[in-house]
Formats: sequence, structure tokens, C-alpha cells
Amino acid sequence: MGQAKKRLEIRLKNVRLTVIFAAMLVLFSIINIGNSYAAYHHEGEHDSGNFTAIYQDKAGTKLDHCGLCHTGGSYTNSTGKSVTMGSCQWCHYTTDYGKQNDKIDQTMNAYGKAYKDNGRNQSAITRIDPLDSDEDGSTNRDEILANSFPGSDKDTPSLKMANYKVYSKSELEALPQHTQFLLMNTSRSGDFYAEYSGVPLKELLDDAGILESATGITVFAPDGWSQYHPLYYDEKAEMYHVYGNMPEQDYQYPPATYSYALQADTTLSPGTGWCDYTAPSCSGRSHGDLISVQNGLKAILAMKRDGVSLDSGILTDDNKLDGEGPYRIIVPQKVVSPPDQSSKSDNQNVEWPYNYDWDHNAGAATRSVTIIRVDPLPEGTTDIDILEAGWNYIDNSQIIIYGAIEGETPQKNCIVLGDDIGFTLPNLTLSGVKFGIHFKYMGNFDNNFNFKAELGTFTEADSTFEEIGFSQDGASPPSLTIPCITAGGKNYKVTLNCPSSNFIDWTLVSINEK
Repeated sequence: MGQAKKRLEIRLKNVRLTVIFAAMLVLFSIINIGNSYAAYHHEGEHDSGNFTAIYQDKAGTKLDHCGLCHTGGSYTNSTGKSVTMGSCQWCHYTTDYGKQNDKIDQTMNAYGKAYKDNGRNQSAITRIDPLDSDEDGSTNRDEILANSFPGSDKDTPSLKMANYKVYSKSELEALPQHTQFLLMNTSRSGDFYAEYSGVPLKELLDDAGILESATGITVFAPDGWSQYHPLYYDEKAEMYHVYGNMPEQDYQYPPATYSYALQADTTLSPGTGWCDYTAPSCSGRSHGDLISVQNGLKAILAMKRDGVSLDSGILTDDNKLDGEGPYRIIVPQKVVSPPDQSSKSDNQNVEWPYNYDWDHNAGAATRSVTIIRVDPLPEGTTDIDILEAGWNYIDNSQIIIYGAIEGETPQKNCIVLGDDIGFTLPNLTLSGVKFGIHFKYMGNFDNNFNFKAELGTFTEADSTFEEIGFSQDGASPPSLTIPCITAGGKNYKVTLNCPSSNFIDWTLVSINEK
């Protein structure tokens, strides 16, 4: 619980402790309650807190993400080629990792600009509710209530969640495995050699049932980072492919050579070196040796480093991700180059000074991956609603793949469990009256999960959702059966009853995975 406590302490005040809904499946035996936390936010940034203060049940959903106010973008590199980036990559590129924050406006979408123009505070969130910032025909509030991005006209309330598939660690271990030794070349934080083992991404995507329409993947980590990878080779230096081979070759990534310099060795040149050669897999290698890898270098979902399971990612007191695991995307260099000096170093008069044009593959090797989206999303679908509920997946060693795959189809109009374990039933009927209302989680007493219907949350019924009626025969307490609640990428049928018959206090009596 020490790490859970640390994560809780560094969260913004409006992001609350949650319980994994799937644990309710064992309600009547051993109740196993886990911890889930919503998005990390940049240090000193309060905008996400402003949003979740107004929309408390959106903490931990896909809207609790940089993409709420920021967009991706593209630039032309030194060779004249266009490079497209997601919101995280684009913001870091545009502002030079925060050094030029005056350029932050260039990364904002229409909703983000409206929020800033209206005061950049909690009142601004409410003030822009009636607007249709992305001009897609739905107000910002309607989109938020439907878990659609109000700043993207490609995400609307009419869309359904895309297909998905959840993998456990044992399921990943049952897939074909691959081990490879390679250089992880960074731009800023120190280079190193290591041996990683895991599942080739091609094997994983094939197992998930990737569709012919797929062109790439976007991987997400629970600290808010995302990274795009094309399926097939792309000549852009920043694009590391995960499915096809190098042009006219029978390997996915080119064979590499081992590069060693005493000057670069952090152990033998303490304080001035920049490459870590201490991995056991470095033993016996010399500069210039060809690195032999059975079946060649590949893009993999790594589970081990030098034979040891990857340390699970955690948030530090500085609100930064530490650790790699349980799963990390590993992409080799497309253009083999030595480990070069850090771009932050003042001493560039070395064997391999920093070279912007060299291949810095480590920057595309996302740590603690919990979600893989297969792009583009099929027509009529939108993102699943768990983009920032990733800490559950870290704790349970799970990963979810969704998008352009066969996978499993989410049931239409499933109710989404909120970060507070509460939920809203948008189309209830009682004695001919139709309405919507929120059920607040009240805790676990005597092995029963309890909820309270909050009278202050009454809304008009949303007829786009399936109508749910109360069951009452006079002899038994009123009951309420919810055909589908989605939590953690799975769907459940849930029944509640009201022992007091006041239609306010409800207790969970059964839950079954669909």
C-alpha cells in the first residue's frame, strides 16, 4: 500500500481513490479491492483539476487526458518530409519540452482555446458548456456527458466504443517469445545496452485479430504519454514500424554492431561518461562486434530485461513515471549508430558528440504501456473509455488492445463505471415517469456494496439509452437490474435491491460478467 499511498498523495485534489469494479465478481467469497488512479498531470498544471472539479465523474475517463484541450500536429523535418505527432509528442516538440511555453497555444484544440479565452478556471468550464467548440453539432456539455472529446469533430456522442481485447501476463507469455540485445539510444537521459525479452508486436496484433484496414498503433502509458507507430516501414526518422519489414529485406530491423568507447563508459569514466555498459549481456563483447540476434531485431512488447521482469512503473514525488514495466515497447534503431553524448551536456568534444540526425530509438520505446489502440478506428466507433485508468492495468499486469481488431464488441449503451465507482442511469422509468439519476458509491459494509441515488442529480431521460425499470411486487424490496455496466474493458450485468424501499439506498445483490 506504500506506493498506492504515494500515488494518492501526489494526485490533484479532485481525483479520488477508486476500486476495481471487476473485484465485485467475488463479492460473496473473498473481496479483493484494488486501487485505480486517474491521469497524471504536469507539475504546476491545474487545468485538469479545474475540469474534474466540475465534472467529477470524468476523472479517470478518456477525457481526463491531455487530448481534452490539446491536439496533435505535424512539421517538416530537415529532409523536407512531413512528420505527424500525437498530442503528447506534438506539445513536447512545439515547446521544446517546456522551454518555449509561449508556443503552447499552437498545440491547443478548439475546446482548449475556448477554455483559455474564458478565464482558464473552473468557471470557464461551465461558461463554455453551451458552446459547440468543434462544430460537430453537439454542445461541449453534451459531448462531455457522453464521454466524447468536445475539441474533436471526429469524436461525437453517436459513436460506439471500438472492439477490444484484454491480455493477462499469462496470456502474453503463452504467445511466441523473442529475445534481443540492442542499444537504447536516448537524446537526453543516458544511453545503455540491454537484452529485452517479450512478444513480437506482429504476433500480438495477429492474435488480437488486426483488421486489413489498420495502418498503425498508438500506445498509451498511465502517466498520460502516447506514441504512434506505423505498421509498415516509414522513412521518417521518428516513425518506428511494428509489423512489416525493412524495404526489400527479410528482417524487420537491420542488424547492429556493438559500439564501445572508454570515454563513453559511465562506470570507467564516472561523471563524464554517458553510456551504461553494465548489463550482464554486455559481457564478452568488444567494439565493432556484430550483434547476433536469433530471428533478427524486432519491435516487441517487452516483459523482461536481462532475464528479470521489468519493474512496474510508479509515479514519483515529482509526478514523473519511474520504472519500465510490466510492459515496454522496444523498437531497435532503423539506422544503426553509436551511443552519442547527451544533448544536455556542455561537453560535446567527445568520441561521439550529440548528433540530432542519429537514431535515438529509446525515445520511441514507451514505458509501462497499458493500452494499444489499433488505428484508424473503424467507422462509427470511438475510443474505449479507460484511457487514463491505466494504473489498474499496471497493478494487475494487464494490457488492453482496441480499435481496428476483431476483438470483443462492447454492448451498445453500456453504462460506464465512474472513477468514484458511481454510475449514472440515464433512462430510468418509475410509475410512468422517465428520468436519469446518478448512483453514488457509499462503501462496503458487511460484505455488501452500497449505493445512494442522489436526488440532486435528476436529469431528463436520455432515450438513446435502453430504458430500465424498477421491479416491485410489494412482497419483496424494490430491485433494479442493469443489463450492462462497462468497467476495466469488460461488461457486467448487475442487480441491486433497496431493502428500505425508499428508492434511495441500494445494495448490490449480484454481478455477472457478460
